[in-house]
Amino acid sequence: MKLFTYVTYKKLYEVDVKQDIVLRAKNTNIIDLYCLDENDVVVDITGAIVFLTIKDKPSDDDDHAILKKTLTTFTDPTNGNTEIEITPTDCSSLLGNFLYDIKIKMSDGKIYMLSEGNVCFRKELTERIS
Repeated sequence: MKLFTYVTYKKLYEVDVKQDIVLRAKNTNIIDLYCLDENDVVVDITGAIVFLTIKDKPSDDDDHAILKKTLTTFTDPTNGNTEIEITPTDCSSLLGNFLYDIKIKMSDGKIYMLSEGNVCFRKELTERIS
């Protein structure tokens, strides 16, 4: 079950991809990605690599990122769809505002920015789960 879903439809040719998102700390968060071309045709992402990076500030290098996810297996690659799962373990200590981006490296070596912006990890009102 998805408790929080953020869906982004991104065309691979777009330049302005800034989007701010809110995620819940200590929860399973799912980011759905759909890749389309300039004609709104689905892009097959078979053989691609998706990178999610969350940092404190842009000048931080990737080795010092707060959270990094690399995906090589996708939900439905021929239909340009995948999910990035951020687990409670990934974000249990994250509270506040950070910067993120999601990039894709296609099988032909081309790299595209799918989404970038601010990400806010918020605390839940209810913390008990048993």
